[in-house]
Amino acid sequence: MTIRMLAGGASAMPGARDAVSRSMGATVHDATPLLDSKFTLGAGNVLAGLLALISLAGLLDPASYARETESWRAQALAQDWFDLVIAAPALALATWASARGARRGLLVLAGAALFTTYTLAIYAFAIHLNRWFLLYCAGFGAALWLLIAVARRLFAQPGHELERRLPRRAAGGYLVALGAAFALLWLAQLVPAALDGSIPADLAATGLMTNPVHVIDLAFILPLHVVAGLALWWRRPHGFTLATTVLVFGALMAASIALLALRTGGVPIAVAMVALAALSALLGWRLLRT
Repeated sequence: MTIRMLAGGASAMPGARDAVSRSMGATVHDATPLLDSKFTLGAGNVLAGLLALISLAGLLDPASYARETESWRAQALAQDWFDLVIAAPALALATWASARGARRGLLVLAGAALFTTYTLAIYAFAIHLNRWFLLYCAGFGAALWLLIAVARRLFAQPGHELERRLPRRAAGGYLVALGAAFALLWLAQLVPAALDGSIPADLAATGLMTNPVHVIDLAFILPLHVVAGLALWWRRPHGFTLATTVLVFGALMAASIALLALRTGGVPIAVAMVALAALSALLGWRLLRT
């Protein structure tokens, strides 16, 4: 009898172990959203502070851009003003909203994090080495990790059937057209230069070997516009998430380019960018409302 009891206890142990494992797994799974939320809150606040600090360093320290060309220095200073007045507060507000559990806040934070990752990548790779270089690296790293964390939270949630009143064709078509238009614009400069060995005038004005904007746009940002637009148009489960994120990014990016254009005397470009910023913001707001 003792042997049978031991045997019965041994045979019951796997079931007990499975129950304990399931309980522990459930506990870990239940804690994951809380940990993700706390990380997003911390990373968002840190990034907003770093972005403001980088902007102040560029605006207050004349040595920051002393080795840049006049054109590139003017663009950097305009970007600093935009980041300090618009981007950093937007990051802080979106972080606060997402911490309160608002999905809309998380979507805005995704777009703001994408914009900041883009911007600080240029600081890290296309500004001559200066005393703030490690701060650029820290900001770029914080932005990238925040973007990954926010994307993880958004795409961990199941996609939903899109409402019929959602302006999916208007927003989707706009994103596809915008991605294609800017790709053609950059290729119109780069293909002739590659064929005849010349240097585009815009690149020559910056004093850089290659323009990081061309690289990031052609490799990632412009294809993302097309993918997000098509996903929304075709009612793909996460098309709404992608499209809203890219529209928030686009509104911030177009507004920052408008300020850069004004700083360098390009009034027609500034007017066009203000129009694109307004349209991106309007479509993003329409998506967020639904």
